[in-house]
Amino acid sequence: MPSHTSATTESQRRRQPVQARAQRTLEAIVRAAAQILVKEGEATLTTNRIAERAGVSIGTLYQYFPDKQAVLRAMVDGQRRAAVAAIEAWLEQASEQGLPREAVARGVVACIVEGFAGRTPARRKLARFAWRQDGDERIALSMRETAERMAAHLQRWGGPSLSYARLYVATRAVLGTVRFASLEASPLIASGALEELLCEMGADMLLGGATDAGAAARAPAP
Repeated sequence: MPSHTSATTESQRRRQPVQARAQRTLEAIVRAAAQILVKEGEATLTTNRIAERAGVSIGTLYQYFPDKQAVLRAMVDGQRRAAVAAIEAWLEQASEQGLPREAVARGVVACIVEGFAGRTPARRKLARFAWRQDGDERIALSMRETAERMAAHLQRWGGPSLSYARLYVATRAVLGTVRFASLEASPLIASGALEELLCEMGADMLLGGATDAGAAARAPAP
């Protein structure tokens, strides 16, 4: 008779492929929605069209998502998680390489522009669509959580010299500017001017606290 441990292991082996297939199906549905939005436009974004593009039945789609809005939420959340992951990866790389603080701040802004505004026409279209979904309370909450995660990672990078108040204003100022530029389809995004100006503003806001703290530490006692 097989042991309980052997039975458990065999059960796990049987479940893993199913779970992997389920994850691939879910990702295919979300990816299909993004492809339709970019190539065909929002008007054609229906659950039937998404299922067709993903290569699944409409019944399968509804096993994963109760309605179209749930698919769109997953798409927007995925974009924002990817943007935050890029910031996390950049900060880790910058820490390992010992990059100067200004370079780090500029890199963070570059990640924000890429993740929340986009550098290619397709990415800009997805970003603009995502910002338009902020009327959905759950997506708006996702955006607030995204900003908080960004601030938390920057706090760990910058240390105590970066106050919560400074981080709050800096992250919201940059994200707010990116949001308006994206919604307005501003040519400043494609030209690179937006990123350059945000780098100047973001670096000044993120480094100002550290600069002030350093100056105070160096100042001679009265």
